[in-house]
Amino acid sequence: IETLINEIVIPNWRESQTLQLPSMFGINTQGIESNGCLVIAQGGLAPVGIMLAKRNPLTISNLMLTSPPTYTDVTTAVPTAELQRNYEFLRSPILGSIAFNLLESRALIKFFSNSFLFQEECDDDWLDETDKESVLAARTPVQAFNAGLLQHRSFEEDLKESPQPKLIVSGEGDKRAVDRQPYKEQLDTCSLTTIPGLNVLPWESPKEVVDLIKELGY
Repeated sequence: IETLINEIVIPNWRESQTLQLPSMFGINTQGIESNGCLVIAQGGLAPVGIMLAKRNPLTISNLMLTSPPTYTDVTTAVPTAELQRNYEFLRSPILGSIAFNLLESRALIKFFSNSFLFQEECDDDWLDETDKESVLAARTPVQAFNAGLLQHRSFEEDLKESPQPKLIVSGEGDKRAVDRQPYKEQLDTCSLTTIPGLNVLPWESPKEVVDLIKELGY
């Protein structure tokens, strides 16, 4: 991901632009000049976006997290023993294989999506896409993600030391929105906003997400 940003995206980025950052960031209306990228991370991939922003302060100018874990979850490490136990279970040739065969079934994906991901019922395009991507080659990164390996450490230091303005986006139906308030309380130039949806906002509300991107000047 960092190679893609540094070697492909940045060289083709416009030479200069003046960002009229919205008042939500508490920055004056004079705007600031920026040649950087906006990084958007969805859901449990928030640590990836956070690490990218921390490691690339000159090439990334804004960070948007849509439906991220709560601040407590992002800043609290999961014990190594628990992560290892989760990962070994999912990698098990017997139990892990059985679990994935169930999890990858269209019926279970639909049930899970309607119960936890979508404010309204998921559409056929979503189910078709998950069917297409439920292949053996994709299992390794899914095993790592589901085991919780992205929560192997706290990302509080990364969040507090990265200079980019941060926008935390929650869905209107997401009960965890209130638990994301500490992002704003603990971080400089961090704001919260809400748009229609639950937990997969770029899929549920693409227009609203694009509007937020445009408000940031991209």
